[in-house]
Amino acid sequence: MSSAPQERALFITVACAGDEALKREVESLLKSHERAESFIEHPPSDVAAELLAGGRVKLAIGQQIGHYAIMALLGVGGMGEVYLAHDMKLGRKVALKLLPAQFTNEAERVRRFEREARAASSLNHPNILTIYEIGETDGTYYIATEFVEGRTLRQYLESARMAFTEVLKVAVQLASALSAAHRAGVIHRDIKPENIMLRPDGYVKILDFGLAKLTENPAGWQTVDPIAEMSALVKTGPGVVMGTAHYMSPEQTRGEPLDARSDIFSLGVVLYHAATGRPPFSGPSLLSVMHEVAAVNPLPPSAIEHGLPREFDLIVERALAKDKERRYSSASELADPGCSLGQ
Repeated sequence: MSSAPQERALFITVACAGDEALKREVESLLKSHERAESFIEHPPSDVAAELLAGGRVKLAIGQQIGHYAIMALLGVGGMGEVYLAHDMKLGRKVALKLLPAQFTNEAERVRRFEREARAASSLNHPNILTIYEIGETDGTYYIATEFVEGRTLRQYLESARMAFTEVLKVAVQLASALSAAHRAGVIHRDIKPENIMLRPDGYVKILDFGLAKLTENPAGWQTVDPIAEMSALVKTGPGVVMGTAHYMSPEQTRGEPLDARSDIFSLGVVLYHAATGRPPFSGPSLLSVMHEVAAVNPLPPSAIEHGLPREFDLIVERALAKDKERRYSSASELADPGCSLGQ
């Protein structure tokens, strides 16, 4: 990837926003990570594949984890493997997510995850996946949640176009769920189509509250390799979908502290994608996508999908403001009856 050094330099310049001291520090730290087989010499998907390969747990049908019996593999992603399992105590189906070892091999990281997951489990909202249990067996951490029949928004968008009326129904439910979570002090950090489940009856469920916290480093982003950290979030597999990078907020690309407005930005990206059939930010590599997120204003949705109302353009434009002070102050404001989404 011969253009990677130039691309990295461009990203650092944008991310540091004119802070020369920070820029020098970041360049120095990144340089210290360079070695013969560095991340710059390999596509981010290859780095992610290596990260995910280490510590992956393979479970057989009928195998037991605690009081759960494995029934089928539902999916694999950067945050672990998800199985359909039978709860032998309560006689019900559950979704059982096993977390990769690279996210649970540090005691402080595990403690932060458990605090976050407990906070998420306290959320009681029809559009948020219910967490039944957080557990550990023989060093393997798992989360047992309700099993939701349906398909993810990613799967839907890969097979069909969503009518604008359906986009609005999804938007209102997502905003309502995020509003409830934010009031409880819980930030999702990874809103994207893979984490949004559409049930056949029209209900929307947000998945994986609290899991994105595992990717944060308690010592701060400057002490780690940011490319490897981002790559750890990438979903790998046939076709390689860099799902997370496209839906990050600008402050996430800069490693800044996050608040509820980061989720609002990601929600804006999801709404743009659902209404137009494509995300607003794209590029040939992880860094180029992150650069667009941080510095490029996308075309209005109506410029891509003719017929979309101008009011929708304005809603998405405000949600996608680079300066978080210009975004909606809360998800409830975005879905307020005075806003077009609520009508």
